[in-house]
Amino acid sequence: MNNVFKIKYLSLLLLISFIGCSKNEAQEEAQLKMSNLTAITNNDMVGHWELSKITSDVEVDLDSNPGGSTNLMDETDCFNNMYITFDSNGSFITNNATMSFEAGDGDDFQCIADRMDNGQWEVRNDSLILTMNLNGQEYIHQKYINKGPDYFSLDITKMESNQYVSDPGNTRASVIRILELEYTRS
Repeated sequence: MNNVFKIKYLSLLLLISFIGCSKNEAQEEAQLKMSNLTAITNNDMVGHWELSKITSDVEVDLDSNPGGSTNLMDETDCFNNMYITFDSNGSFITNNATMSFEAGDGDDFQCIADRMDNGQWEVRNDSLILTMNLNGQEYIHQKYINKGPDYFSLDITKMESNQYVSDPGNTRASVIRILELEYTRS
C-alpha cells in the first residue's frame, strides 16, 4: 500500500509540475508575443508608397484571357499608376484608378482616367485613418494595417470599393467581396 501511495503521490507531483510548466510556458510565450509587438506610428508611414499588389478574395478574369487571377494587377494595367504619399504634416495625396463595368458577359470592363484624392491622415492603434472628400461628401476610412519594413497592406470591402467603382452587378468583378491592397515604399 505504501508503494501505491508513493506512485499516486509521484504521479500527482508530475502532473502538477507538468501543468505548472505548461502554464509558465504559456505565460512566457504570451510575454514573448507582447514583446515582439510593435506599434505603428505616423513616422513609419511618412513617405511615398506605390501599389504593388491587389489581391482579391476570389479569382477573377478582367482581361478576357484564359484563366483568371486573385492578383488583379495580373489582369489589368489600370492599377499601375496607383500610389499614396503621406506627408509629415498629416495630409496625403493618392492616385486611384477608376473603372467602368457594364452588366453582361462581354467586354464589360474598361479603365477610365486616374483620379487624384487627398485629405488628412493619422495612425492610431495600428489603424490608418483617412479623412477625405469624394464628390462633395466627407468619408472617414479607418483601416487596420499590416506593416512590414518596406510595405503596408489593408483590406477594402465591397461597400468601400463602391465609392470608387461603379459595378451594376452581374459583371466579372461582382463576385469580389474583399480586396487586399499592398503598397511598397519607393
